[in-house]
Amino acid sequence: MTAASETVRAMYAAINQRDLDQAMTYVDEDCVYQDLNFPRAFEGKQGVRSLFEDSINNVPDDFKFVIDDITTGDDHAVGITWHVELDGVPFPNTRGASFYRVSPSSGLLIFGRDVVESPVKLGKVAFTIIRAVTPLARRFLKVSADS
Repeated sequence: MTAASETVRAMYAAINQRDLDQAMTYVDEDCVYQDLNFPRAFEGKQGVRSLFEDSINNVPDDFKFVIDDITTGDDHAVGITWHVELDGVPFPNTRGASFYRVSPSSGLLIFGRDVVESPVKLGKVAFTIIRAVTPLARRFLKVSADS
């Protein structure tokens, strides 16, 4: 196992045990954590602490994150896929993928990004929506680039 994968596994274990202080021992002071369920990143150790604290305090004790796959080839970066279980049973619409980067100097988490499964399954409708908004996006992006 690599340093990054060990750090992430230990952080998830602490969160599953509802041990906020232990989970925070794996987070660097300058961490930026992007949970894409939220409109903005959580910045700094205190920002990440608030995210973890809300998570720990607002789900049942038997709501556990289960790591399905984890990369192990890099000491400073790791990707994982995961799901959530409630009392040992997979909970619907709670799969995700995350990427984490660990500081080479501190060995602590400096970046995280969580992408969580959407409860709304658009399927092929998503392509129709993309086609419909592309002309507006092109216009907006061009204006932004020209500014």
